[in-house]
Amino acid sequence: MEEILDFLIKAGSLKKMPRTGFVWLGIKEPETIAQHSYRVALMNWILSLKEKKKMDVKKVIRISLVHDLCEVYAGDMTPYWGLLPDDPKERLEMLKHYLHLPKALKMKRDRVKHKKEKKALLKLIEGLGQKEKKEIMGYWMDYETSKSREGRFVKQGDKVEALLQALEYWGSTPDTPVMGWWEEVGAVVNDPVLKDFLAKLKKYFYGKNEDPGEINFLIKIGRLKIMPRSGWVSRGVEDPETVVEHAFLMALAVWLLGAKKRLNQEKILKMALAYEICEIWAGGGTPNDKLIREKNDVLGQRSKIFKKEKEKLFLKDYKKEKKALEELTANLGLSLKKELIGLWDECKRQKTFEGAFVNQVYWLTTYLQALQYYKANKKFPIWGWYEQVRQYIYDPLLLEFLKIEEKKFLSSKVAADHDQE
Repeated sequence: MEEILDFLIKAGSLKKMPRTGFVWLGIKEPETIAQHSYRVALMNWILSLKEKKKMDVKKVIRISLVHDLCEVYAGDMTPYWGLLPDDPKERLEMLKHYLHLPKALKMKRDRVKHKKEKKALLKLIEGLGQKEKKEIMGYWMDYETSKSREGRFVKQGDKVEALLQALEYWGSTPDTPVMGWWEEVGAVVNDPVLKDFLAKLKKYFYGKNEDPGEINFLIKIGRLKIMPRSGWVSRGVEDPETVVEHAFLMALAVWLLGAKKRLNQEKILKMALAYEICEIWAGGGTPNDKLIREKNDVLGQRSKIFKKEKEKLFLKDYKKEKKALEELTANLGLSLKKELIGLWDECKRQKTFEGAFVNQVYWLTTYLQALQYYKANKKFPIWGWYEQVRQYIYDPLLLEFLKIEEKKFLSSKVAADHDQE
Protein backbone atom coordinates (compact mmCIF):
# COMPACT_ATOMS: atom_id res chain seq x y z
CA MET A 1 0.00 0.00 0.00
CA GLU A 2 3.04 2.26 -0.13
CA GLU A 3 2.01 3.20 -3.65
CA ILE A 4 -1.38 4.46 -2.44
CA LEU A 5 0.30 6.58 0.22
CA ASP A 6 2.67 8.10 -2.34
CA PHE A 7 -0.26 8.82 -4.64
CA LEU A 8 -2.25 10.53 -1.86
CA ILE A 9 0.73 12.67 -0.88
CA LYS A 10 1.19 13.82 -4.47
CA ALA A 11 -2.54 14.41 -4.97
CA GLY A 12 -2.47 16.36 -1.72
CA SER A 13 -0.30 18.99 -3.41
CA LEU A 14 -3.50 20.19 -5.10
CA LYS A 15 -4.49 21.59 -1.69
CA LYS A 16 -1.97 24.38 -2.23
CA MET A 17 -2.24 24.82 -6.00
CA PRO A 18 -4.40 27.88 -6.80
CA ARG A 19 -6.66 27.96 -9.84
CA THR A 20 -4.79 29.84 -12.55
CA GLY A 21 -7.69 31.87 -13.91
CA PHE A 22 -8.44 33.43 -10.55
CA VAL A 23 -4.74 34.15 -9.99
CA TRP A 24 -4.56 36.00 -13.32
CA LEU A 25 -7.62 38.01 -12.34
CA GLY A 26 -6.09 39.18 -9.09
CA ILE A 27 -8.23 37.29 -6.58
CA LYS A 28 -6.47 37.35 -3.21
CA GLU A 29 -5.96 33.79 -1.94
CA PRO A 30 -7.98 32.16 -4.73
CA GLU A 31 -9.51 28.73 -4.42
CA THR A 32 -7.25 25.73 -4.87
CA ILE A 33 -7.72 22.86 -7.28
CA ALA A 34 -8.59 20.54 -4.38
CA GLN A 35 -11.28 22.95 -3.18
CA HIS A 36 -12.77 23.19 -6.65
CA SER A 37 -12.67 19.42 -7.20
CA TYR A 38 -14.48 18.74 -3.93
CA ARG A 39 -17.44 21.00 -4.69
CA VAL A 40 -17.58 19.73 -8.28
CA ALA A 41 -18.01 16.20 -6.85
CA LEU A 42 -20.63 17.22 -4.28
CA MET A 43 -22.56 19.44 -6.70
CA ASN A 44 -22.57 16.87 -9.50
CA TRP A 45 -23.77 14.16 -7.12
CA ILE A 46 -26.68 16.33 -5.94
CA LEU A 47 -27.71 17.65 -9.34
CA SER A 48 -27.35 14.27 -11.07
CA LEU A 49 -30.19 13.00 -8.89
CA LYS A 50 -32.52 15.30 -10.84
CA GLU A 51 -31.82 13.59 -14.16
CA LYS A 52 -34.91 11.85 -15.56
CA LYS A 53 -32.85 8.84 -16.56
CA LYS A 54 -31.01 7.47 -13.54
CA MET A 55 -27.27 8.08 -13.57
CA ASP A 56 -24.43 6.07 -12.04
CA VAL A 57 -23.71 8.30 -9.05
CA LYS A 58 -20.55 6.43 -8.08
CA LYS A 59 -19.22 7.11 -11.57
CA VAL A 60 -20.24 10.77 -11.39
CA ILE A 61 -18.37 11.24 -8.12
CA ARG A 62 -15.26 9.38 -9.26
CA ILE A 63 -15.02 11.30 -12.55
CA SER A 64 -15.43 14.53 -10.59
CA LEU A 65 -12.63 13.59 -8.19
CA VAL A 66 -10.16 12.70 -10.95
CA HIS A 67 -10.95 15.37 -13.53
CA ASP A 68 -8.15 17.71 -12.40
CA LEU A 69 -5.69 15.21 -10.92
CA CYS A 70 -3.39 15.65 -13.92
CA GLU A 71 -2.72 19.20 -12.72
CA VAL A 72 -0.38 17.87 -10.03
CA TYR A 73 2.25 17.82 -12.79
CA ALA A 74 0.63 19.59 -15.76
CA GLY A 75 -0.50 22.66 -13.87
CA ASP A 76 -3.83 24.39 -14.42
CA MET A 77 -3.99 25.01 -18.19
CA THR A 78 -6.89 27.37 -18.81
CA PRO A 79 -8.26 28.00 -22.34
CA TYR A 80 -6.14 31.17 -22.38
CA TRP A 81 -2.75 29.48 -21.92
CA GLY A 82 -0.10 30.97 -24.17
CA LEU A 83 -2.43 33.62 -25.56
CA LEU A 84 -2.55 36.40 -22.97
CA PRO A 85 -0.87 39.73 -23.71
CA ASP A 86 1.88 41.04 -21.42
CA ASP A 87 0.10 44.31 -20.68
CA PRO A 88 -2.00 43.87 -17.47
CA LYS A 89 -4.89 46.03 -18.70
CA GLU A 90 -5.09 44.26 -22.05
CA ARG A 91 -4.88 40.90 -20.26
CA LEU A 92 -7.74 41.80 -17.91
CA GLU A 93 -9.93 42.91 -20.81
CA MET A 94 -9.26 39.67 -22.65
CA LEU A 95 -10.09 37.61 -19.55
CA LYS A 96 -13.47 39.28 -19.23
CA HIS A 97 -14.82 37.29 -22.14
CA TYR A 98 -14.98 33.67 -23.25
CA LEU A 99 -12.26 32.82 -25.73
CA HIS A 100 -13.75 32.17 -29.17
CA LEU A 101 -11.11 30.64 -31.44
CA PRO A 102 -11.27 29.30 -34.98
CA LYS A 103 -12.32 25.64 -34.85
CA ALA A 104 -9.06 24.33 -36.33
CA LEU A 105 -6.91 26.31 -33.89
CA LYS A 106 -9.05 25.28 -30.92
CA MET A 107 -8.82 21.60 -31.89
CA LYS A 108 -5.04 21.86 -32.25
CA ARG A 109 -4.67 23.51 -28.83
CA ASP A 110 -7.02 20.94 -27.26
CA ARG A 111 -4.85 18.11 -28.63
CA VAL A 112 -1.70 19.68 -27.19
CA LYS A 113 -3.38 20.22 -23.82
CA HIS A 114 -4.79 16.68 -23.74
CA LYS A 115 -1.43 15.13 -24.58
CA LYS A 116 0.36 17.09 -21.86
CA GLU A 117 -2.27 16.35 -19.23
CA LYS A 118 -2.49 12.65 -20.09
CA LYS A 119 1.29 12.36 -19.74
CA ALA A 120 1.07 14.14 -16.37
CA LEU A 121 -1.68 11.84 -15.11
CA LEU A 122 0.25 8.74 -16.18
CA LYS A 123 3.20 10.04 -14.17
CA LEU A 124 1.01 10.58 -11.13
CA ILE A 125 -0.53 7.10 -11.17
CA GLU A 126 2.51 5.13 -12.41
CA GLY A 127 3.17 3.55 -9.00
CA LEU A 128 -0.40 2.34 -8.42
CA GLY A 129 -1.60 -1.18 -9.13
CA GLN A 130 -2.97 -2.01 -12.56
CA LYS A 131 -6.58 -1.94 -11.38
CA GLU A 132 -6.25 1.50 -9.81
CA LYS A 133 -4.39 2.90 -12.81
CA LYS A 134 -6.98 1.56 -15.22
CA GLU A 135 -9.84 3.00 -13.18
CA ILE A 136 -8.39 6.47 -12.72
CA MET A 137 -7.24 6.79 -16.33
CA GLY A 138 -10.56 5.41 -17.56
CA TYR A 139 -12.59 7.93 -15.59
CA TRP A 140 -10.33 10.80 -16.66
CA MET A 141 -10.57 9.79 -20.32
CA ASP A 142 -14.36 9.61 -19.96
CA TYR A 143 -14.29 13.21 -18.70
CA GLU A 144 -11.96 14.33 -21.50
CA THR A 145 -13.97 12.71 -24.30
CA SER A 146 -17.46 12.97 -22.75
CA LYS A 147 -17.86 9.31 -23.69
CA SER A 148 -20.64 8.48 -21.24
CA ARG A 149 -23.66 10.39 -19.92
CA GLU A 150 -21.83 10.71 -16.63
CA GLY A 151 -18.68 12.00 -18.33
CA ARG A 152 -20.65 14.64 -20.25
CA PHE A 153 -22.53 15.65 -17.12
CA VAL A 154 -19.34 16.11 -15.08
CA LYS A 155 -17.56 18.03 -17.86
CA GLN A 156 -20.44 20.49 -18.05
CA GLY A 157 -20.87 20.55 -14.27
CA ASP A 158 -17.22 21.50 -13.91
CA LYS A 159 -17.93 24.70 -15.88
CA VAL A 160 -21.05 25.41 -13.83
CA GLU A 161 -19.15 25.14 -10.54
CA ALA A 162 -16.47 27.51 -11.90
CA LEU A 163 -19.22 30.00 -12.77
CA LEU A 164 -20.68 29.68 -9.27
CA GLN A 165 -17.26 30.43 -7.79
CA ALA A 166 -16.83 33.44 -10.08
CA LEU A 167 -20.24 34.74 -8.99
CA GLU A 168 -19.19 34.32 -5.36
CA TYR A 169 -16.07 36.42 -6.06
CA TRP A 170 -17.70 39.17 -8.16
CA GLY A 171 -21.44 38.86 -7.74
CA SER A 172 -23.63 40.57 -10.34
CA THR A 173 -21.54 43.74 -10.64
CA PRO A 174 -21.39 44.88 -14.30
CA ASP A 175 -18.18 44.75 -16.34
CA THR A 176 -16.51 42.03 -14.28
CA PRO A 177 -14.74 38.87 -15.47
CA VAL A 178 -17.76 36.79 -14.41
CA MET A 179 -19.31 37.50 -17.82
CA GLY A 180 -16.66 35.30 -19.43
CA TRP A 181 -17.90 32.34 -17.39
CA TRP A 182 -21.50 33.06 -18.38
CA GLU A 183 -20.45 33.09 -22.03
CA GLU A 184 -18.60 29.81 -21.60
CA VAL A 185 -21.45 27.91 -19.96
CA GLY A 186 -23.78 29.28 -22.62
CA ALA A 187 -21.52 27.75 -25.24
CA VAL A 188 -20.89 24.34 -23.65
CA VAL A 189 -23.77 23.45 -21.30
CA ASN A 190 -26.77 21.72 -22.86
CA ASP A 191 -27.83 19.27 -20.14
CA PRO A 192 -31.42 20.15 -19.08
CA VAL A 193 -30.76 19.78 -15.35
CA LEU A 194 -27.66 21.97 -15.49
CA LYS A 195 -29.43 24.55 -17.69
CA ASP A 196 -32.22 24.72 -15.14
CA PHE A 197 -29.63 25.22 -12.38
CA LEU A 198 -28.02 28.04 -14.42
CA ALA A 199 -31.40 29.74 -14.73
CA LYS A 200 -31.78 29.58 -10.97
CA LEU A 201 -28.27 31.00 -10.54
CA LYS A 202 -29.18 33.94 -12.75
CA LYS A 203 -32.30 34.68 -10.74
CA TYR A 204 -30.41 34.31 -7.48
CA PHE A 205 -27.54 36.65 -8.31
CA TYR A 206 -29.25 39.09 -10.66
CA GLY A 207 -32.91 38.97 -9.74
CA LYS A 208 -32.11 38.81 -6.03
CA ASN A 209 -34.61 36.02 -5.62
CA GLU A 210 -33.83 33.78 -2.70
CA ASP A 211 -33.25 30.14 -3.57
CA PRO A 212 -33.77 28.06 -0.44
CA GLY A 213 -32.59 24.87 -2.10
CA GLU A 214 -29.41 23.67 -3.83
CA ILE A 215 -27.91 27.10 -4.57
CA ASN A 216 -27.97 28.27 -0.98
CA PHE A 217 -26.68 24.89 0.14
CA LEU A 218 -23.76 24.91 -2.32
CA ILE A 219 -22.86 28.52 -1.49
CA LYS A 220 -22.67 27.59 2.19
CA ILE A 221 -20.53 24.58 1.29
CA GLY A 222 -18.31 27.01 -0.61
CA ARG A 223 -17.47 28.73 2.66
CA LEU A 224 -15.75 25.54 3.74
CA LYS A 225 -13.25 26.14 0.95
CA ILE A 226 -11.70 28.92 3.02
CA MET A 227 -12.40 27.56 6.52
CA PRO A 228 -9.13 26.27 8.02
CA ARG A 229 -9.35 23.14 10.12
CA SER A 230 -9.34 24.38 13.70
CA GLY A 231 -7.13 21.54 14.92
CA TRP A 232 -4.28 22.94 12.84
CA VAL A 233 -5.02 26.55 13.76
CA SER A 234 -4.91 25.76 17.48
CA ARG A 235 -1.51 24.15 16.98
CA GLY A 236 -0.02 27.15 15.24
CA VAL A 237 0.22 25.75 11.71
CA GLU A 238 0.82 28.44 9.11
CA ASP A 239 -1.47 28.30 6.08
CA PRO A 240 -3.34 25.19 7.32
CA GLU A 241 -5.46 22.98 5.09
CA THR A 242 -9.13 23.85 4.88
CA VAL A 243 -12.08 21.61 5.67
CA VAL A 244 -12.81 21.02 1.98
CA GLU A 245 -9.17 20.31 1.10
CA HIS A 246 -9.11 17.55 3.68
CA ALA A 247 -12.46 16.20 2.46
CA PHE A 248 -11.12 15.98 -1.11
CA LEU A 249 -8.13 13.86 -0.08
CA MET A 250 -10.27 11.81 2.28
CA ALA A 251 -12.60 10.94 -0.60
CA LEU A 252 -9.66 9.73 -2.71
CA ALA A 253 -8.39 7.65 0.22
CA VAL A 254 -11.83 6.15 0.82
CA TRP A 255 -12.01 5.21 -2.86
CA LEU A 256 -8.58 3.54 -3.10
CA LEU A 257 -8.54 1.87 0.31
CA GLY A 258 -12.24 1.02 0.26
CA ALA A 259 -11.79 -0.86 -3.01
CA LYS A 260 -9.86 -3.44 -1.01
CA LYS A 261 -12.88 -4.08 1.24
CA ARG A 262 -16.27 -5.65 0.61
CA LEU A 263 -18.17 -2.43 1.11
CA ASN A 264 -20.77 -0.45 -0.81
CA GLN A 265 -18.41 1.70 -2.90
CA GLU A 266 -20.96 4.36 -3.86
CA LYS A 267 -22.06 4.70 -0.27
CA ILE A 268 -18.59 5.22 1.19
CA LEU A 269 -17.79 7.86 -1.44
CA LYS A 270 -20.96 9.75 -0.53
CA MET A 271 -20.09 9.42 3.15
CA ALA A 272 -16.66 10.92 2.55
CA LEU A 273 -18.19 13.92 0.77
CA ALA A 274 -20.87 14.43 3.43
CA TYR A 275 -18.82 13.76 6.56
CA GLU A 276 -17.52 17.29 7.25
CA ILE A 277 -20.20 19.55 5.78
CA CYS A 278 -21.71 20.19 9.22
CA GLU A 279 -18.57 22.12 10.13
CA ILE A 280 -19.87 25.21 8.35
CA TRP A 281 -21.64 25.94 11.65
CA ALA A 282 -20.37 23.34 14.09
CA GLY A 283 -16.66 24.10 13.67
CA GLY A 284 -13.83 21.70 12.87
CA GLY A 285 -12.18 20.61 16.09
CA THR A 286 -11.03 17.21 17.25
CA PRO A 287 -12.12 15.33 20.38
CA ASN A 288 -8.82 15.98 22.14
CA ASP A 289 -8.89 19.74 21.61
CA LYS A 290 -11.49 20.37 24.27
CA LEU A 291 -9.73 18.20 26.82
CA ILE A 292 -6.43 20.04 26.61
CA ARG A 293 -5.87 21.64 29.98
CA GLU A 294 -2.27 22.66 30.36
CA LYS A 295 0.28 24.49 28.25
CA ASN A 296 2.41 21.37 27.90
CA ASP A 297 -0.49 19.57 26.23
CA VAL A 298 -0.64 22.26 23.54
CA LEU A 299 3.07 21.75 22.97
CA GLY A 300 2.50 18.11 22.27
CA GLN A 301 2.68 16.29 25.61
CA ARG A 302 0.28 13.46 26.24
CA SER A 303 -3.31 14.24 27.06
CA LYS A 304 -5.15 11.26 28.55
CA ILE A 305 -8.82 10.94 27.77
CA PHE A 306 -10.80 8.67 30.02
CA LYS A 307 -13.64 6.62 28.60
CA LYS A 308 -16.45 8.50 30.34
CA GLU A 309 -15.00 11.85 29.30
CA LYS A 310 -14.75 10.69 25.71
CA GLU A 311 -18.31 9.42 25.66
CA LYS A 312 -19.63 12.64 27.22
CA LEU A 313 -17.67 14.78 24.78
CA PHE A 314 -18.76 12.68 21.80
CA LEU A 315 -22.43 13.04 22.71
CA LYS A 316 -22.08 16.81 23.11
CA ASP A 317 -20.31 17.19 19.74
CA TYR A 318 -22.72 14.79 18.06
CA LYS A 319 -25.76 16.85 19.08
CA LYS A 320 -24.11 20.10 18.03
CA GLU A 321 -23.03 18.76 14.65
CA LYS A 322 -26.35 17.08 13.90
CA LYS A 323 -28.21 20.31 14.63
CA ALA A 324 -25.85 22.19 12.30
CA LEU A 325 -26.39 19.57 9.58
CA GLU A 326 -30.17 19.75 9.96
CA GLU A 327 -30.04 23.54 9.57
CA LEU A 328 -27.71 23.30 6.56
CA THR A 329 -29.95 20.82 4.73
CA ALA A 330 -33.28 22.24 5.89
CA ASN A 331 -34.37 23.48 2.46
CA LEU A 332 -33.15 20.59 0.36
CA GLY A 333 -35.57 17.99 -0.95
CA LEU A 334 -36.72 15.57 1.71
CA SER A 335 -35.06 12.55 0.08
CA LEU A 336 -31.65 14.27 -0.30
CA LYS A 337 -31.80 15.77 3.17
CA LYS A 338 -32.58 12.37 4.66
CA GLU A 339 -29.75 10.76 2.71
CA LEU A 340 -27.11 13.34 3.72
CA ILE A 341 -28.03 13.22 7.41
CA GLY A 342 -28.31 9.44 7.35
CA LEU A 343 -24.88 8.98 5.75
CA TRP A 344 -23.29 11.40 8.22
CA ASP A 345 -24.99 9.65 11.16
CA GLU A 346 -23.78 6.23 10.02
CA CYS A 347 -20.21 7.55 9.95
CA LYS A 348 -20.33 9.51 13.16
CA ARG A 349 -21.86 6.67 15.17
CA GLN A 350 -20.16 3.92 13.15
CA LYS A 351 -23.50 2.16 12.82
CA THR A 352 -22.50 0.15 9.74
CA PHE A 353 -19.32 -1.37 8.33
CA GLU A 354 -19.25 1.46 5.77
CA GLY A 355 -19.70 4.13 8.44
CA ALA A 356 -16.99 2.67 10.66
CA PHE A 357 -14.58 2.44 7.73
CA VAL A 358 -15.08 6.02 6.56
CA ASN A 359 -14.81 7.31 10.14
CA GLN A 360 -11.43 5.61 10.47
CA VAL A 361 -10.23 6.92 7.10
CA TYR A 362 -11.10 10.41 8.39
CA TRP A 363 -8.61 9.89 11.23
CA LEU A 364 -6.08 8.24 8.95
CA THR A 365 -5.99 11.17 6.52
CA THR A 366 -5.98 13.69 9.36
CA TYR A 367 -2.95 11.90 10.79
CA LEU A 368 -1.27 11.90 7.38
CA GLN A 369 -1.55 15.68 7.29
CA ALA A 370 -0.26 15.92 10.86
CA LEU A 371 2.78 13.84 9.93
CA GLN A 372 3.47 16.15 6.99
CA TYR A 373 3.30 19.18 9.28
CA TYR A 374 5.68 17.42 11.67
CA LYS A 375 8.13 16.71 8.85
CA ALA A 376 8.12 20.41 7.93
CA ASN A 377 8.43 21.57 11.53
CA LYS A 378 9.66 19.25 14.28
CA LYS A 379 8.02 21.52 16.88
CA PHE A 380 4.61 20.36 15.67
CA PRO A 381 2.98 18.30 18.49
CA ILE A 382 2.85 15.02 16.63
CA TRP A 383 2.84 12.67 19.62
CA GLY A 384 -0.65 13.69 20.69
CA TRP A 385 -1.83 12.56 17.25
CA TYR A 386 0.36 9.45 17.42
CA GLU A 387 -1.56 8.32 20.48
CA GLN A 388 -4.94 9.62 19.42
CA VAL A 389 -5.21 7.68 16.16
CA ARG A 390 -4.57 4.47 18.05
CA GLN A 391 -7.82 5.10 19.91
CA TYR A 392 -9.85 5.49 16.74
CA ILE A 393 -8.34 3.17 14.11
CA TYR A 394 -8.82 -0.58 14.47
CA ASP A 395 -9.51 -1.94 10.98
CA PRO A 396 -6.59 -4.28 10.08
CA LEU A 397 -6.15 -2.78 6.61
CA LEU A 398 -6.10 0.76 7.95
CA LEU A 399 -3.75 -0.18 10.80
CA GLU A 400 -1.37 -1.52 8.17
CA PHE A 401 -1.65 1.77 6.28
CA LEU A 402 -1.05 3.64 9.54
CA LYS A 403 2.25 1.81 9.98
CA ILE A 404 3.26 2.70 6.43
CA GLU A 405 2.52 6.36 7.11
CA GLU A 406 4.69 6.32 10.23
CA LYS A 407 7.49 4.44 8.51
CA LYS A 408 7.66 7.22 5.93
CA PHE A 409 7.54 10.16 8.32
CA LEU A 410 8.76 8.98 11.73
CA SER A 411 12.07 7.54 12.78
CA SER A 412 11.45 4.06 14.20
CA LYS A 413 13.89 4.79 17.03
CA VAL A 414 12.13 8.03 17.98
CA ALA A 415 8.76 6.26 17.93
CA ALA A 416 10.09 3.41 20.05
CA ASP A 417 11.58 5.83 22.56
CA HIS A 418 8.26 7.62 22.78
CA ASP A 419 6.37 4.37 23.42
CA GLN A 420 8.74 3.49 26.29
CA GLU A 421 8.20 6.82 28.06
